[in-house]
Amino acid sequence: MDEPLTPAAVLPEFAAEHAATDAQRTALAETFAKLSALGEREAEANGLARGRARLLAAVSETSERFVPLFGKLTQFFDLSADALRTEFARAADEKEWEQGPLPWVSLFHFAGGPAVAGLDTGLVRLKKGMPFPPHRHSAMERVIILEGGYHDHEQRWFGPGDLHVMTEGTEHALHMTADQDVLLAVILSGEIQVVGA
Repeated sequence: MDEPLTPAAVLPEFAAEHAATDAQRTALAETFAKLSALGEREAEANGLARGRARLLAAVSETSERFVPLFGKLTQFFDLSADALRTEFARAADEKEWEQGPLPWVSLFHFAGGPAVAGLDTGLVRLKKGMPFPPHRHSAMERVIILEGGYHDHEQRWFGPGDLHVMTEGTEHALHMTADQDVLLAVILSGEIQVVGA
């Protein structure tokens, strides 16, 4: 890239012919210097944005994309980081998932550690923009949002990294974010009953 123009630099010929006085040439030179520097900063910002996008895309395609949440997830599932990596690697295979209770819900089951033994543990994937109808919890359900997010029936937002605890007997509906599918880490202690079904 060319060096940015400075006020002391020689004006391009097409600009110099429009400046009759030294003051006008100085003003034009300053303007060209500012415009020249702006282009360089803009190109640098675009390069940084493209680099960040490439990095995020590369990380999102691996089982490592949830590493920032491993502190929460190792405690949540009572599993080591290596065990979590193994489960996320398995979850990358679409054949490991099963159809959920609704056409836009998929389930991935795995065994948690001793602290959650006997509970239903795994991942739940919900298609973007879809609702989860009003339902009642017969026992506690705990959820950590991994990707996407949802609003509950009271319009509270739950997004990546949030813990949502639904206690026994509670009733609510959920609506998934419209911009991406929602992925949840889930520990379910009992059944979920769709209200009115």
